[in-house]
Amino acid sequence: MNSTRKLGLVALVAAAAVLPFLWSAQAPVAKPQTPKIVGATLMPVAELKWAPMPGLAGAEQSPLWGDSTKEGHGIFYRWPAGTKAPLHTHTFGDRGIVVSGTLVLAVDGAAPKKLAPGSYFSLAGGTKHTTAVDGDQPCVFFVQREGPFDAVMVQDASAKK
Repeated sequence: MNSTRKLGLVALVAAAAVLPFLWSAQAPVAKPQTPKIVGATLMPVAELKWAPMPGLAGAEQSPLWGDSTKEGHGIFYRWPAGTKAPLHTHTFGDRGIVVSGTLVLAVDGAAPKKLAPGSYFSLAGGTKHTTAVDGDQPCVFFVQREGPFDAVMVQDASAKK
């Protein structure tokens, strides 16, 4: 075996030996996690603590776990009849269940879908959608969010004219 070929083989073996260490040295990607359940929590509906939801007139929220300004959390929302949230996204994904009333979601430009009590929804972070309450009754829905709450408004291209 000539010296050039031997040197190339040594370099290849050295690179193969070092690669796993380089991969392990990369910073781990943080994945959203639901907090571990400890103990027991029993919260009758009469004991929920409702507070105004900033930025949405008449809407209320009742946190269950986590700090919605800093981390993943679970929360109830109670929106009055006729409430409408314009086209927006959230940085983190949501999973939700409608408890009462009718929630209407229009996702990524699709036709609005009415969700009656017992309905489930999930939206990945960054999904464009509108949210509204249909009918003459308020809507209560539960959301488990992967990270802190935010609402990033999306401008409609036709409104820019």
